[in-house]
Amino acid sequence: MNAPQTEKFRDPSLVDFGANAAGEGRRLELLGGVLVDRPLPQTGDRRRLPDLWRKAAAVYCTGPVATGSDGPGGGTWEFPGAIPEPWQAVVPVGDASLALEVHPAPSGQVGVFLEQIGQWRWLHEATRTGMPILSLFAHSGAASLAAAAAGAEVVHVDASRQSVALARRNAMASSLDHLPISWICEDATTFVTRCLRRGRKFAGVVLDPPSWGHGPKGQPFSIDRHLVGLVADITRLLDPDAPGPVLLTCHSPGWHPPRLRETLMQAFADADRPPAGRFESGTLDLLDEAGRTLTLGGFARRHPSP
Repeated sequence: MNAPQTEKFRDPSLVDFGANAAGEGRRLELLGGVLVDRPLPQTGDRRRLPDLWRKAAAVYCTGPVATGSDGPGGGTWEFPGAIPEPWQAVVPVGDASLALEVHPAPSGQVGVFLEQIGQWRWLHEATRTGMPILSLFAHSGAASLAAAAAGAEVVHVDASRQSVALARRNAMASSLDHLPISWICEDATTFVTRCLRRGRKFAGVVLDPPSWGHGPKGQPFSIDRHLVGLVADITRLLDPDAPGPVLLTCHSPGWHPPRLRETLMQAFADADRPPAGRFESGTLDLLDEAGRTLTLGGFARRHPSP
């Protein structure tokens, strides 16, 4: 197979998206010089660069196409092209360069969430040296590293040992492993409850909860059942005398930006906290090479200053 001509594209980036011949939504991403073809929630858009899709070196197949499936949705990864070692996507954030390992998972995820890049940069800009920042559902660690690179003392919490190990590798690859980051494998709700009991305080927090999941000991988490209570508890952890950035993102149906913003503001109101900073919300968007917008979730955040 001839090498794809990708020099003209941003890396990392969303190159194209649209439905395939079977009507399934797909996305074509450029990650560390490799074209990746993987699923996308249903879309009525058409592909703009159909010839380029045949040059994908990593493809997540679903349904009857997938043989030897290792994914919960009946999918498996195939690699028709060459994959570099190490395989990393490099994202500039402030003065730092986050080297994020591309890690194809059975779920179809790759460990790099391009729609979050704008949030990582905002978090970096809103963080001040010495701020204690709590990073929950922290996955591969990009948000934790963005805050740490700005001078924060970060507590990185994720329920998956594999994800914590991936985040630590990303810190090392980014030459940020010397920074004050505590790596904790724990259920988010359990950790927050313990911090409340001990009177621990944070200046800011970032969390990207899943639609559902479970902790290391099987503790269940459902965004519809547990997010409001968790955000309320998190608000009680925040130091009102040293306000820092608060960032809530998610990719779950029904949790649109206004609802996320209202959840944050209501938690602060219920905790009788002064309205330090300002609140805003929006969508997690990507632009492909044709300038089309792909929305992959929402965010709400509190700026630490007016």
